[in-house]
Parts: sequence; structure tokens; C-alpha cells
Amino acid sequence: MLGAVRVVLITDRHAMGDVGAAVARAVAALPAGAALVQVREKDLDGGPLLALVRAAMAAAAGAPVMVNDRLDVALAAGAAGVHLPEHGLAIAEARALAPPGFLIGCSRHTVQAAVAAASAGADLVQLGPIFDTPGKGPPLGVAALRDARAALPAHVRLVAVGGISDAARAAACRAAGADAVAAIRAAWQASAVALA
Repeated sequence: MLGAVRVVLITDRHAMGDVGAAVARAVAALPAGAALVQVREKDLDGGPLLALVRAAMAAAAGAPVMVNDRLDVALAAGAAGVHLPEHGLAIAEARALAPPGFLIGCSRHTVQAAVAAASAGADLVQLGPIFDTPGKGPPLGVAALRDARAALPAHVRLVAVGGISDAARAAACRAAGADAVAAIRAAWQASAVALA
């Protein structure tokens, strides 16, 4: 399911407008299988978030949809998986509650934490920030991706996140070993295609 994914489209409904329409446009603009949609709307309660996830899934044309931090909502929606923040629900706890084939992604901010997450059972690890981005701490740089890829099992997808705003940065991440790049602002603009 994740083998061809090159871009993780992280939602921001305030910037996207109609979420379903924005997801449909972005997924259609990318090569088949290249997109994964991560619904990340931290300020929404469960009911409105579930409705938004269902709208994203309906618009995603088969692209996998993961829900940030809310395992309950991901399971209720029938989403492909959940994406856990570094200090959120433990990967092992999520895995124990999830059905077979359910994807578990996570965010990590050091190579060591990324390796530990893979050992705990994560299918996908977002590592960052790779480049400078507001409010996210000092950038790790692309060397961290190289180190992480060398240490992670081959089946664990490595996703670069943080400040990936153009094709040159996306290419640098891919060259350093990232399987995909994640973006919020760039994901909902024409540059999403260039990121792929």
C-alpha cells in the first residue's frame, strides 16, 4: 500500500477551503499511487473530525488516508491507518487495538527515536524537521535522512518532513534516502506535483 507513495499530503482545512475538493485535486494531479493523505486537524473534536476524514476518504480516489493522533476516529472511519505524534499513544498500544493491515505512522525528531519507532512496529516514520520551518526547532538536515535510512529496516517507509517547500528540497531528501516527503502548505498548491 505504501510502496509507491512519494508525497504525504498533510491537511490544513483553513488553507485548503473545501477539503474534499482539495484532496481530489491534489491526488488527481499526482501519479497513481504517489499520494498518501494525512488528516491533521488538531483543533477538531471527534465528530467533526470523523466527518472530515470521511470526506477526505471519499475524495482520495483510493489513496490511503491516515488520521493524525486519533486512533478512535481512524478506526471509526475505516481509514488506512493512524499517524502518532512523538508523545502520543504508544505504537504498541495502537498496534494491539488495530486490525490486521492497519498502518501505523509516527513523527520522530532524532534518528535514534526513528529507529526505536521502527522497532516498536511503525510502518512509516516521518523524520524532521529536515529544513528550517517556523516553530519546529533546529533543522536536522538531509544527513539525518541518510543515517536513518541506513539504520531502518527496508520495509519501514522513511518520510522527510519540515520545510520541504520545493522540488529541489524534495529531490535532496529523496537522494538522501527518504521514500517520500510530507508537506502542508506546498501540498495544496501546484508545487505538490513537483514534490512528487
